[in-house]
Amino acid sequence: MNFNFNSLHHKSLEKLTLVILLIGLFVIAIYFFVFKIDWIGVYSNQNIDNYKNLSVLSESCIQCHGEVKGFSPFHNPQKIGCASCHLGNKLAKNKNEAHMGMVLIPGNSINSKQTCGQTSCHPGISERIDSSLMSSMSGVISVDKFAFEEINSPNGKFHIEKIGRSASDTHLRNLCASCHLGNEKKEFGPITELSRGGGCNACHLNYSEESKNELRNYQSLKTEKPDSALLKFHPSLSLNITNDHCFGCHSRSGRISTSYEGWHETSLSTEEVKKNSKYRLLQDGRIFEK
Repeated sequence: MNFNFNSLHHKSLEKLTLVILLIGLFVIAIYFFVFKIDWIGVYSNQNIDNYKNLSVLSESCIQCHGEVKGFSPFHNPQKIGCASCHLGNKLAKNKNEAHMGMVLIPGNSINSKQTCGQTSCHPGISERIDSSLMSSMSGVISVDKFAFEEINSPNGKFHIEKIGRSASDTHLRNLCASCHLGNEKKEFGPITELSRGGGCNACHLNYSEESKNELRNYQSLKTEKPDSALLKFHPSLSLNITNDHCFGCHSRSGRISTSYEGWHETSLSTEEVKKNSKYRLLQDGRIFEK
């Protein structure tokens, strides 16, 4: 009777490898369970506890802004305070000290790691957004550089904030660069057809009619403006993402937003389409029809 010792040895090694692998997977599973590691990018129990335990009662902000309305449930300052988004000195007892270091428009990429992306709220989201195509515009840059014969393939990896001064970079800077999410939103107000960038605000900022009217009235005052604490309606941040949020950046170039809604561009002038509901006059002056 002949024995194939090599075959038996090989099978024994396979079984040993499988056992070691199973033990390793078991140890890893126990490790993630015990330490509650947020390994798939969702909120761990620890993050939820941090959210619940934000110190709101100690914030002096609520003394002046406690009556403000309009927030989505998860951004209610009675639950998470004001400083979690706007920073500042939440323990100060007077206005000037309280407003030191305050971020007027949180959610821009430049401050998102300290505001929206902080550990207690949306951990890790800032890093994911910064590396996304809507922030990096890597595909747009690659194709543009390829067209200008600056690279040999349209499949390069780039980021719009790191472009240089080449011919294609100048072309991008003049025509396309304002649309990336890292472009800072510097003025109050809703997302419109002319909006570009704004970080988290680009998709998640929503103004109610009350907040739009109140802001419009406040900004129209010619004399010295009253204390902002008198403003009672705040825009909301939510998952209510509409076509309007996409339109500013995606209505040019490929005309994705306009095509999606059934509009095509014309060469007509404003005078030619006055009072004709068939046409749509955009804020930038372009005229579309269905």
